Amino acid sequence: MKSCFSHIFVWLVIGTIVTIFTLVFSNRYIVPVFPLIVLAIVFFLTKTQRTFINKKPKPIYELEEGIVKIEGTINAPKNFETPYFKQDCIAYVYEEGNITYDSDTGSEHINSTLNKTEFQDFYLSDATGKIKVFITQLNLAFLPAKTDTLHSIKYAVDDIRYTERTLKNGDLISILGYAVKNDNHQFELREQNDKPLVIGTPDFEDKTRKSFKVFKFLMPYFILMYVGVNYFLFAPIKIHIVESAIFPYFAIFGMPISAIILGLMGNRFEGFAKTFLSFLAGTCFSVLFLSFPLICLFYMIKLEFTRIICTWITVFACTTLAFIMNQKRLEGIFEKDTKIL
Repeated sequence: MKSCFSHIFVWLVIGTIVTIFTLVFSNRYIVPVFPLIVLAIVFFLTKTQRTFINKKPKPIYELEEGIVKIEGTINAPKNFETPYFKQDCIAYVYEEGNITYDSDTGSEHINSTLNKTEFQDFYLSDATGKIKVFITQLNLAFLPAKTDTLHSIKYAVDDIRYTERTLKNGDLISILGYAVKNDNHQFELREQNDKPLVIGTPDFEDKTRKSFKVFKFLMPYFILMYVGVNYFLFAPIKIHIVESAIFPYFAIFGMPISAIILGLMGNRFEGFAKTFLSFLAGTCFSVLFLSFPLICLFYMIKLEFTRIICTWITVFACTTLAFIMNQKRLEGIFEKDTKIL
């Protein structure tokens, strides 16, 4: 029975991949499908982050058996030294990778060539007590990384990037794990179901919570944009707009140029003028980011110009409306980050 379900799952995955590729390279039906796929992927990829920030920390003296989150400082007897930066720590994750550059897009890809970890069990303390944390897998993905890139002087030789994440004595962290009682009736923090403990910092929690807030504020306008774009893409349209040869160049190249000019102009002013020009610059960049794939797809499949211009106007209008309605909220979030810096 398990084998049967396994085969069905494999065929479903293959069918989904084939369908997606067919939609991408053949017609406009990818427009309503692709955002839903991206949303589903983001939802599953951020499950751990959402669980971590939504779980309230408990004082050690109030612990009960089960999944808990504890905030405190760490302490361990043994010190390690990281391979590259030579940092003293009680645990670390070290990664070394070759960087390859794509000359066409200017992007870079890191191919990991070496991974190394050293860790130990440690104690976590808060104002109410101390608990021992047992580790068999170390995951420090939510901790800040220290990186350095060694540039090669030889042609066609990859650069090397070194990355280290560490835990040090006295660090203030939060840990999500499973609390169990040992033989001495004292609580210990362990992994559950072969899943590593989730370790983060107050700074990581604060930034992640703000990111989710921004997404929550803008989500209604994304939905409005999704509905509007699909309406103009598939519904009967009685109006006819004469095709413009200038529009694609403006939508693809004019918007980022306008954003840069407006941003530079905004830096020369103060008060309302600076806010207004920065707002326009941000809107131009956002519209470009959201509309660029659509514009490319529409011209590839030779969609009617009326539908192209209507969908672009919908993206522009919804983006502008989203920024106007949430300006104070977004400013409040980013102002706090600036003050911290």
